[in-house]
Amino acid sequence: MTSQEFKSNLLIKRPRYANSRIPIIEILANKGSRTSEYSQFGPIYELYIYAFMLGLKNNLRLPLPPRDLTTDFLELGKWKRDSALVDFLMMIIFTRSEEIGFDWNEMEDMQDADLNIVISKVITFIEEYANGGLEHLHDLLDKGQLENSHYMFIDLYKNVNT
Repeated sequence: MTSQEFKSNLLIKRPRYANSRIPIIEILANKGSRTSEYSQFGPIYELYIYAFMLGLKNNLRLPLPPRDLTTDFLELGKWKRDSALVDFLMMIIFTRSEEIGFDWNEMEDMQDADLNIVISKVITFIEEYANGGLEHLHDLLDKGQLENSHYMFIDLYKNVNT
């Protein structure tokens, strides 16, 4: 598998999110003309990215429930088409290769089946940190500590427990 094939196979994957996270997603993601008491992050994929970043920053890696309690999300390659956003996220993710469980130097000699395992681990990595970030947002909402601000994400990101 070439590096371009690896990237293409990664970009067609659809990360999942727990169905129990749908209420926080509906509150914080702009799904069209819907109004909310909170400043909204934008499209759902943006909230998912913010949640991933919060989870990563807070070291909140939380496994997803079984597949029947999750929903497939938009394919990675369709997150902000024609921008470098996904490439930037991949760079962040791949700096954690040891945690994900692969060695860059070994990838060159891996067979397709092994590379597909790496892709699966990358998706799980995204899902689990996004799930942790969404849980963090939900906990803040439940405790009345989610402040409504246009800078909500920036404020949350800089006030992490690290």
